[in-house]
Amino acid sequence: CAEGSTTHHDFLKRAFPSVYFTIGSSLEELKEMLFNNTCNVVASEKTFVRSNAPLYDAIREEKYVWGEKLMSKEPYAIITHNEDREFSDIVNWVVQALLLGEERGLSKDMARCQNYTGATLTLHGVSDLKFMNAVHCVGNYAEIIDGDSSNRGMNQINRGTGMLYSIPFGNIESDDTDQESAADNTLTKIRRKGSLACGVVVPDDFEGDITT
Repeated sequence: CAEGSTTHHDFLKRAFPSVYFTIGSSLEELKEMLFNNTCNVVASEKTFVRSNAPLYDAIREEKYVWGEKLMSKEPYAIITHNEDREFSDIVNWVVQALLLGEERGLSKDMARCQNYTGATLTLHGVSDLKFMNAVHCVGNYAEIIDGDSSNRGMNQINRGTGMLYSIPFGNIESDDTDQESAADNTLTKIRRKGSLACGVVVPDDFEGDITT
């Protein structure tokens, strides 16, 4: 079973005749199809499976197992709300700290873990927070992500080599977009204008010359 119009669906179409797989509309539907024996395998990302509590619980109870062979590759990313720039900065720096921890061989160390209290947090700005606490208290990037680190593909630590990667879009022939709203989206406006205006965000207290 796989969710329709995804890279997993694309892979199954290339690898198997259509009679050997069934398509669902959501991970929740895939879970139901697995539980009622409509299918005996779910093709999806581990992160998506973990987000579905009943399905993940069934795996932890060893009713099902993870496959050992990597069939597709998806880049990981963290998404934050665009109206809270400071929180987004914190999240990004935590991720960078996890990556730095793995690169430098630092791991979870409760002796170096410093817990912040609510009262303490109010006295700090983003630049004052000790982001390596994420490593000391929880672990580095490799410790948090399950599985063999050699199979992480584009999610490997960059050790000086180029890592340009073309992100898979899934089946782009399937268009479920509201056509009326799509006519006013940002990409459509850029195409209509014929050019892209690039810029940078300048902090209020910046005193330098952005033209240099």
